[in-house]
Amino acid sequence: MPGVHLSKVGKREAKNFAKNYRYVKFDQIYVSPLERCSETISPYLAESSKKRRFTKPIIENLNFVEMDYGAWSGLKLQKLALKPLWRKIQNNPITVTFPEGESFRSLNLRIKKGLLEIARLHKNKNILVVTHGDVIKIATAIALNMDFNDFQKIAIDPASITAISIIGKKFRVLTVNSRAEPVAVDGQRFALGGGAGSKAKRRK
Repeated sequence: MPGVHLSKVGKREAKNFAKNYRYVKFDQIYVSPLERCSETISPYLAESSKKRRFTKPIIENLNFVEMDYGAWSGLKLQKLALKPLWRKIQNNPITVTFPEGESFRSLNLRIKKGLLEIARLHKNKNILVVTHGDVIKIATAIALNMDFNDFQKIAIDPASITAISIIGKKFRVLTVNSRAEPVAVDGQRFALGGGAGSKAKRRK
């Protein structure tokens, strides 16, 4: 949701990410346009520019923006959980479109489109995408060829790394929800980093 910034905990997690990944070289960094994703990667960029490991402009990519919750944006979970649509979201999300917002089907399609587009543009490169928890869950579910309705079974923490290798249209999941460095592989590698601080509003 626009206007939501990192909490104190989120800022600390972003600094820890910068410290843990200061020796990792990314060939390009993409971010969701929402502010907290830019805030998450900012400490890493500051650290990397000193060592000239990454000096390119970061690129905003709408395919990895948080879901558009429409009329539900900004509402508290306690209130949303009472709505009839809530049960459907929990049990069969692929059929759900948020009032005045986005459908889960559309979200799934744009995330897959974004992954394949970046893989095509950056063959055999190490790419970082700074995005949101549910986006990373769905990207992981796509890579694992999971039933979409099961994507919430994947746990993603703020400022964690999920690494996915993409060669052509073939996906391999290398690590999920890790605070350690992504493993090295031949071919295309994505590192998907969570951009929301612990106290950011999150709706599932």
